[in-house]
Amino acid sequence: MRLRLASVPLLVCCLVSTVTANDSEIFENNCAACHGVDGRARTPQGKKLKARDLKESRLSDEDLLRRIREGSRTPAGSWLMPAFADKLTPAEIEASARHAKTFRPAEPKAP
Repeated sequence: MRLRLASVPLLVCCLVSTVTANDSEIFENNCAACHGVDGRARTPQGKKLKARDLKESRLSDEDLLRRIREGSRTPAGSWLMPAFADKLTPAEIEASARHAKTFRPAEPKAP
């Protein structure tokens, strides 16, 4: 069976839409235990680890992706947030970051 060139854009479009549609699911499956489904970090695990309220996050896109990939530690070396590079694909890490950014307040519009 041959794949016609005309169907390739449709296939790509569907794949991109599926990934975007799953952002919240990926976040809920991997991040919500600490950050909560609302991003406020008011879960028992979030309180224990002093997880950050994502509504207050001002990390740049690059820093957010790095934090998800590499995790973060206390100065003494204890994990604050586990690294997800071995658990999630790069696309899933990007999806988690996209969803985490939805908790931020809307940027004020320029006049």
